[in-house]
Amino acid sequence: MKKKIFVTLVSVLLVAGVLTACGGGSNDSGKTEFRSLYSSDVTTLNYLNTTLTGDMGIPANTQEWLIQYDSTGHIQPALAEKWETSKDGKTWTFKLRKGVKWYNSEHEEMGEVKAQDFVNAAEYALKCDAAAAYMFPSAKIKNSDAGSEALLNGTVKWKDVGIKAKDDYTLVFKLDAECPYFLSCLTYGCFAPASADMLKQFGEWNKREKWTAEDWNKFSESLDGVTAEQLWYCGAYYLSEYSAGEKYVMQKNPDYFEADQVYIEKITDTYNAEAATLSGEMYQRGELEQATITNTMAKSWSQNDKTKDLYHPTRVTPDYSYFFSFQFDPKFDEKYEPENWKIAVNNENFRKSIFYGINRVGAKKISNENNADALVLNTITPENFVSADGKDYTQQKVFKDLAVNKDGADAYFNEDKAKEFAAKAKKELQASGAKLPVKVVMVYNPSVADWDSECTYIKKQLEGLLGSDYIDIVVEQGPTQSFLTNVRRSNKFGFMKCNYGCDYADPLTYADPFGKDNSYGREYMSTDSSTKKIMDEYFKQIETANKITDPDKIAERYAAFAKAEAILIEHAMVVPYGLDAGYTASYLDPFEGQYAPYGVASLRYKGMHILEKPLNTEEFNKKLKEWEKALTEEK
Repeated sequence: MKKKIFVTLVSVLLVAGVLTACGGGSNDSGKTEFRSLYSSDVTTLNYLNTTLTGDMGIPANTQEWLIQYDSTGHIQPALAEKWETSKDGKTWTFKLRKGVKWYNSEHEEMGEVKAQDFVNAAEYALKCDAAAAYMFPSAKIKNSDAGSEALLNGTVKWKDVGIKAKDDYTLVFKLDAECPYFLSCLTYGCFAPASADMLKQFGEWNKREKWTAEDWNKFSESLDGVTAEQLWYCGAYYLSEYSAGEKYVMQKNPDYFEADQVYIEKITDTYNAEAATLSGEMYQRGELEQATITNTMAKSWSQNDKTKDLYHPTRVTPDYSYFFSFQFDPKFDEKYEPENWKIAVNNENFRKSIFYGINRVGAKKISNENNADALVLNTITPENFVSADGKDYTQQKVFKDLAVNKDGADAYFNEDKAKEFAAKAKKELQASGAKLPVKVVMVYNPSVADWDSECTYIKKQLEGLLGSDYIDIVVEQGPTQSFLTNVRRSNKFGFMKCNYGCDYADPLTYADPFGKDNSYGREYMSTDSSTKKIMDEYFKQIETANKITDPDKIAERYAAFAKAEAILIEHAMVVPYGLDAGYTASYLDPFEGQYAPYGVASLRYKGMHILEKPLNTEEFNKKLKEWEKALTEEK
């Protein structure tokens, strides 16, 4: 299954948009243009065939979806004014807002948004296997898992796929099974509409029933090269200017259906390869409204009276979870003794010695010294991701029972327990014919800041605690290009920091890295009887949890998934690590922003004001506490 691939630091501007009823106020500067820099160019303006953050920043603001979110993650109407579900939960009917228009890059009206436009987008995405097309089967849309080849050769007819325009303003989704998280799937690019008249610029769209696979590929390649002038827009902004490697400009759409909630009139994002280094100085000179602040810069700014109140931490968003994976099917070089590693990694006491021995807060301080405690996770599914009955998923009793340390950020780091498990593992490994010390291949990507230092810290810390006669952590530099392909997906590591991005609002999404087709630790490929027993128990519990689809039993569903996740943690099949965050200098209030860890929510400007003065750290932390409290409040 494909997964979204988000680039890191494609832009110094990764902001949250909003649905809010509040107006300006004492903190509203009255400024109407927001300026920033970006360091990696857009790869395509075709929002139907990309999941890259750097690509989706533009369509997140220039296109609209059936739904949107408020600032605490509650779903609100957008292009759909209302919707209803059948009693069995397998049919969703959306009533579209009438009078929403398409506009071109000069804000000329091009037509009305109709239900068929959503069907067009889905047909293209599924027949061309677009980047986010996997979201259709994730949402359990009928026959959407058939695959592009089956749809193109007629094995599965398009008319049998569960997305239909009943009339101009009624869109119907038919599902294979009830899907409690269905709505949260609807803000990915391929769920946005696309007008047939716009698509005709790239091929004879009205004759597509006769197209061959080659014709569809040709059409898709042409659409990937779409220009700002060819695109049509139905969102809060329209793309008035785009020059690759130079800049892009988004202008407010005065005819947008909620234009009264769009306060920033113009957004100008300028390309600069040195954005991360230059934006701070330009921000201080008043040339930008937002800048990226590195850890080094944050230390310097905090000691200067002129800059100490100009920046604050970025809001931690649970869109990615970081964890350490053990590799159960090693393919690394023979000099690192992969067969010996197999014996070790299948020994639970060996894994637990590392699980309880790794100082995760200390490791996290390498990249975020001042905020490490807040970023460490004791579960794989992050805090503030989903909640039910007023309780955050991570507060399930089953997780609390696993904690060795009841206070503090790290629930597991315990030197005595780590040494105890190491002593047991030594005897068992030697009895099994394993050689000591066990070589632990730990690979890092040199293009990711601080990863090398983090690995060096873990090597010194763990070897110092458990003994270099027990483990020999081999820190290896991986390639800067295609790191995932050449390292993680090629099984060329023993123990490595990995991450995973969520796709929808359900704990099932964070189970994917441990599924039977995962490209992470490949636990499912182990032939060891004890490991297989653990994973069989895990898979069985995931299956049990996923059968609970009644919307009135969401708390029960979450508890069942927590029980499954706890199996992995209890047996040290994975080591939870944390979230990633940094610092920003910005004239935007992130808590005005639309909030959802999935889809395009975090990239939108709608509802945001340019502040008279930026938030400082104290103000940010106060707002953060208020926001976190509001997250679990029912609406």
